[in-house]
Amino acid sequence: MGLIIRQSIKASLSNYAGLVIGYINILILMPKVFQASEVGISRFIIDISGVLAGFASLGLTYSMSRFFPKFKDNQSPYHNGFTFWVYSIPIVGLLLLAAVLLLCGPSLLNILKDGGSSTINYLHIIIPLSVIMVFTLVTEQYCAQFGRIVVVNIVRENGLRLANLFLIILAYNSVISFNAFIVWLLVSYSLVLAIDVIYLFSLNPLSLSPDINFIKNNKTLRNDFFGFTGVILFGSIAPLIITRSDYFSVSMIGGDTLLGIYSTAMSIAIMVELPKRVILPIVQPVISRLIHEHKWSELKEIVGKGNLNQVLLGMFILFGLWFNVDSIFELMPNGHIYKAGKWVILIVGIGKLIELFAILPGVVVNNSHFYKWNIVTAFTALFVIFLTYHYAVPIWAINGTAIGVSMGYLVVALINNSLVYKYYKLHWLSFDWIKLGFVFVVMLVLNYYTPYFSNNWLNIFVRSGALLSTFAILVFGLKISKDLNSTSQQLLKGTFRWF
Repeated sequence: MGLIIRQSIKASLSNYAGLVIGYINILILMPKVFQASEVGISRFIIDISGVLAGFASLGLTYSMSRFFPKFKDNQSPYHNGFTFWVYSIPIVGLLLLAAVLLLCGPSLLNILKDGGSSTINYLHIIIPLSVIMVFTLVTEQYCAQFGRIVVVNIVRENGLRLANLFLIILAYNSVISFNAFIVWLLVSYSLVLAIDVIYLFSLNPLSLSPDINFIKNNKTLRNDFFGFTGVILFGSIAPLIITRSDYFSVSMIGGDTLLGIYSTAMSIAIMVELPKRVILPIVQPVISRLIHEHKWSELKEIVGKGNLNQVLLGMFILFGLWFNVDSIFELMPNGHIYKAGKWVILIVGIGKLIELFAILPGVVVNNSHFYKWNIVTAFTALFVIFLTYHYAVPIWAINGTAIGVSMGYLVVALINNSLVYKYYKLHWLSFDWIKLGFVFVVMLVLNYYTPYFSNNWLNIFVRSGALLSTFAILVFGLKISKDLNSTSQQLLKGTFRWF
């Protein structure tokens, strides 16, 4: 656990620095510089490109952790041609994506157009951005196989946000137009990919040449890979659609302006998942190795601690946002427009906590012999999501969309945890979770009854600070996470090993 904790804390520092920059971009500058419709368009371009990239990766971000231990060769740095397949498979995925878009793309675009969205005018940005994102995804995951994510994390979380900040400032001073801002955003993502590739090849001398003999001599490996990839491709559709089907739902009912309001609220709520971005790339290869080596007690410990620590950190972020939500919108330029998305933050934030509880058991499923259940999980989640949209959106509008997203996370969490218990007899429920649930309810009640100051800054620093301190005291006093208690004590005493 030592390397995991050290890498997690260093990556966390990067993430939280990026959180500050992201706050400046999303809550202060973008609402001031751009119209709500333009904010919606910019978020849609980035997020829909991420969805398309996830599809084009053909589940490679999952399969790399499963198959790298089988390719890995301690006697050779080239790992039996693994690098060739890492960068060749996405090309196949991009070709399949192109075929799907040719068949289904026009219908989806017409739906958006009927809803009043003008996002269809930016296909010349969405397509190349999707290509860049898919290769960035696999490069970052490849770095994780060597246990190194801090540099790529800094580049993604801080580099992109700093570039975004610089571009927004240029737009504010009328140096570039909104359309030019989008084009330069594409350039920023290209630079991130270039830096990630250079860093990857600095970690290990890799070769782009395939090792055909290794594949020929391991026919079961080849068949297992194609079977796993096919299932994961369908299984990964659910998380992708859960993540961004809401954008289509909002675009259809309210066009770009409502999309701007919703996407801003989502950009705030999505901060709750920052612990996942830190812990998942580090723990994923470890889980794969432990399953491969049948070390079940270690697996239970790693996943159990990872689940608890992720949810604790995510809950702290959610409370930090929710305790200050009114002040955030009052301080935000044109905040009276964006305040319509207030309840989206809490609803999706709770959904993200559920996702944090389910994400590591999901990794266990992906690396197990029962990974084919991912297809059932995918279609069950999609059914529940769209059923919720059908009944909730006409009543609660964007809040109904947020409920649908959170219901999707709940379904995935229930199925994945049930599968792991069914096949491995492993579960991570303990008395610590009851204590955590108690603390969650107590903090919501305290927030409801704690009076507000007339000054927003006093609310942020004094009122919210007192509530968050209460949360921390309860968490450490009840000893919910021994790892967090121990690490905090080491940091305070100056005995924590950073390297």
